[in-house]
Amino acid sequence: MAASSPELPDPETRNKPQTEDHIRLRANLLHAVPAALIATDLSGQIVYWNRIAEELYGWSSSEVLGHNIMKVMVPPDNEQEAAEIMSLLRAGQSWTGEFKVKRRDGTCFTAMVTDSPVFDDRGMLIGIIGISHDLSARKRAEEAHRKAQDELESRVAVRTEELNSANENLRQLSARLLQLQDEERRRIARELHDSVGQLLAAISMNFELLESESEKLSPSAAKAVSQNTVMVNEILKQIRTISHLLHPPLLDEAGLACALNWYVEGFSQRSEINVSLDLPSELERLPKDVELTIFRVVQESLTNVHRHSGSQTAHIRLTREDNHLSLQIRDTGSKVSSKNQMVLGGGASTGGVGLRGMRERLAHLGGSLIFESGRNGTVVTATLPLPRSTVASPAKEVA
Repeated sequence: MAASSPELPDPETRNKPQTEDHIRLRANLLHAVPAALIATDLSGQIVYWNRIAEELYGWSSSEVLGHNIMKVMVPPDNEQEAAEIMSLLRAGQSWTGEFKVKRRDGTCFTAMVTDSPVFDDRGMLIGIIGISHDLSARKRAEEAHRKAQDELESRVAVRTEELNSANENLRQLSARLLQLQDEERRRIARELHDSVGQLLAAISMNFELLESESEKLSPSAAKAVSQNTVMVNEILKQIRTISHLLHPPLLDEAGLACALNWYVEGFSQRSEINVSLDLPSELERLPKDVELTIFRVVQESLTNVHRHSGSQTAHIRLTREDNHLSLQIRDTGSKVSSKNQMVLGGGASTGGVGLRGMRERLAHLGGSLIFESGRNGTVVTATLPLPRSTVASPAKEVA
């Protein structure tokens, strides 16, 4: 730590008083500049030191005149940089930048310094004039701003991590809910098939027995028995269809291709919409969740075609590359307005999980869904990544 009132060594003998007077004259011309103004000769000896320099650096003018500026203002660790700057100035070049300087009490601070060479009337380089401003307040403000920005970025990073974690939890919850929904579909399908279906089949057999002895009944009773037989058989057919739509047994037994062919054929009969199905010639078994996801996307998309598009045709195309599946469902309807797109995008559909549900199913498997609607119809494109050699074994359990 420097002493509170350090003493400078005796100034060197000055041999060129006329030159110093010329430098001081040039410096006096800048007297109105509100900054510390210091002038030296080419050797670095101080020849001018204004009032603001006295206030900023703590030395009075009488104390520093004739002393070398390197000893007065430059900290030891900055001497090399100061020497390089002095070399530029002695070569007639100006220099502007931030520079660490010291006060009389030994404390250091950063100043904005502009050093310029001084030439006489003949163009000869005779000295240097430096203008400096204290940047301490600005540096403190910059540091405070940097710390505040770092703190803000840290908070944003923490919040982003929390949001990512929450989104991941929501995705996992959504996937679990879809899984539970599929399990409930399977259970209801099994109940309809095994319990309700068998009861209706037994009732149908009883009505057939009654029909065989209809001659013993009155004409009205015989007619009622015959009508009931037809209605029970129709109910049994509807129950089986609903059961298969909830969870198609072909999807477990024979795979995606058979299940899609069965569903498209039945959908065309029920809706009177002509649906074409384009599948790879050899579509091997895929992972169970992939097959179910593709089936549900087709099911939901065709339901939306029937309910919203007004199209009389639809085309389904499934392709497989080495590492992904691509499914496209296209119709030629013109009734899907921007309002309907918003409804569908929100997942509104009683026949399936809706577009939002399809997106969630696909996203859970790393896939994506694109929904495009225009004057020429609607195109739904689903993409799913696949391991190169993934082949699912047929499921043994049949609903």
